[in-house]
Amino acid sequence: MNEFKLPFNARLTFTLLSVILLVYIAHAASEIIIPLLFALLIAIMLLPVTHLLEKWRFPRGIAAAVAVLLFIIVVLLVMLLMGKQMEAFIEDFPQLEKKLLVTVSTLQDWIDSRFHIPSNAQLSYLEKAALGTLGTATSFISQTFLSLSSLVIFVVFVLLYSFFILFYRKLLVTFLVRLFQEKHRDVLLNVIARTRFIIKSYVGGLMIEMVVVAILNTTVFFILGIKYAILLGVMAAIFNIIPYIGIFTALIISMLVTLTTGTPIAALQVGIALFLVHLLDSNVLLPRIVGSKVKINALMTIIGVVMGNMLWGIPGMFLAIPIIAIIKIICESVDYMNPWAILLGEEEKEKIEKVKAIAEENNTPAPE
Repeated sequence: MNEFKLPFNARLTFTLLSVILLVYIAHAASEIIIPLLFALLIAIMLLPVTHLLEKWRFPRGIAAAVAVLLFIIVVLLVMLLMGKQMEAFIEDFPQLEKKLLVTVSTLQDWIDSRFHIPSNAQLSYLEKAALGTLGTATSFISQTFLSLSSLVIFVVFVLLYSFFILFYRKLLVTFLVRLFQEKHRDVLLNVIARTRFIIKSYVGGLMIEMVVVAILNTTVFFILGIKYAILLGVMAAIFNIIPYIGIFTALIISMLVTLTTGTPIAALQVGIALFLVHLLDSNVLLPRIVGSKVKINALMTIIGVVMGNMLWGIPGMFLAIPIIAIIKIICESVDYMNPWAILLGEEEKEKIEKVKAIAEENNTPAPE
């Protein structure tokens, strides 16, 4: 039986409509999709713990519950560690706000007298340059701490989803296997196995990296005598998870808080310290701890983070890299989608040499 093949324009139209529909559904159903994705990452990270407990003759439900409970205990310990500084920061917030306004006013007067730039023009430049990123981060933080009930509900659902994903993981895999034709099952099982391995390695490595960076940040801040050293150090480590954009957000917030509690020199020291720790992290910690499991090029990483922010805000920025990694695995496993995997991945020397060799045989210029 001959297969009917649609013309290119029709296929392109259907593809674009499908992408638009998927983006619309992702945006409209964000309240359920975002917790499910976070729960999936947590479940994959807790899967080794669940397997270990099941080997110790724990029933599957109890093993999943204990794994989630251990995760909750770790998070609570981190919150208790930050609790005292968080309380002090909240109590001092009105005074910090007043000091920040005075500092900004003094800085504006100095710029006006030195460079003859009026205050209104300065505010316009700031809004276009730095305050866009800061505003996004500040609004996320304010929403997180002000809408406490929404945060609690979000966390509860993430933990519940994590438990049920761990408990029903075999059922979910069976569903996916039965959903596709038998000839595609080997490919599907390979995609599931690779996704689990890569996401587990990536998320686990990222958590270790975040702890190391938090310790480095906090230690440097204590040496410099910075107020709220633990709070700022941990906050900067959490934002550092967001590629490229996170470090600038952490720099702006940390320097502003330090500026209101100390001197401009102290704020500058905080900025330099965070930048140096970030350089150490990018060139030493990240390659060694996280490794090259998720081979996504920098261009696609930045585009993915920006699109994640446009679609789901700050949570979308955190989820962007794991989602792109899963898409890349799927594209690598399906033959006609391989070009997209190449677009998402990094350049490999073997492939470049192969392309050059083919170009030389055909007497065509090879890409540089």
